[in-house]
Amino acid sequence: MTTRRRRFRARPKPQLKRPLSNDEIRTPEVRLVGVDGSQLGVVPTEEARRRAAEEQTDLVMVADKAVPPVVRMMDLGKHMYEQRKKEAKQKTRSKSGEVKGVRIGFKSGEHDWQMRLNQAGGFLSAGHKVKLEMRLRGREKARLDLAEKKMQDFITALPGGGRAEGGLTKSPRGITVMVAR
Repeated sequence: MTTRRRRFRARPKPQLKRPLSNDEIRTPEVRLVGVDGSQLGVVPTEEARRRAAEEQTDLVMVADKAVPPVVRMMDLGKHMYEQRKKEAKQKTRSKSGEVKGVRIGFKSGEHDWQMRLNQAGGFLSAGHKVKLEMRLRGREKARLDLAEKKMQDFITALPGGGRAEGGLTKSPRGITVMVAR
């Protein structure tokens, strides 16, 4: 018995919502904005279409909730391109504030301590937040006051400085704190 292979189908890219343009605009009158951004007043839709055709541009609805709706004479393709660029730029900006995790031990040695300090300092200087975590095992859980003191010492020893956001959160496995620049 032979098995059939499925063909790979690429997922379609999410399309940006296209504003109403030219003949899609159905309102009887609109507020017209020229190519250069000048206000041309409230005109009938047919008049606005005629003016856009004379200028060899598209008539694009920019504010459909307004009464009457605001339309602008512009190149629709260029407008859509700029919208995609703006969206991509916004996406890259929102990604910069990632949360990085650093785990330290209750009985960490001096070298481990310094390595974690440098690692957390690097994350903070890159603009990220750091989730500092200390795992407590066995009898270490009974010394929660000592663990909290070690966490505070770690935060104050960070190169370039750092501050705890919120406070220490206790869990059955240990304590955590968010640190920001």
